[in-house]
Amino acid sequence: MTILSFVAIFAGLGIGTAHPNFNHAAMMVLGVVLGSALWWVILSGAVTFFLHKRINTSSLKIINRLSGAIIFLFGIFALKVFL
Repeated sequence: MTILSFVAIFAGLGIGTAHPNFNHAAMMVLGVVLGSALWWVILSGAVTFFLHKRINTSSLKIINRLSGAIIFLFGIFALKVFL
């Protein structure tokens, strides 16, 4: 999802067409990949460090159901907008 967000931002701002050189494109891709990897390492490390002891089976069920409901509602909204 993060990489798709970067693609959307770059396409919207026209960043990919400013320098049609292979080196610039490779550096941009490398930056996106490393930035996304760093973000997920920091995010998962923070969750592990702060919330590992607090999350039990029942709270994980609640988190899963809330996440599923949000994704479902977003899908319904996307279908409504695009159809």
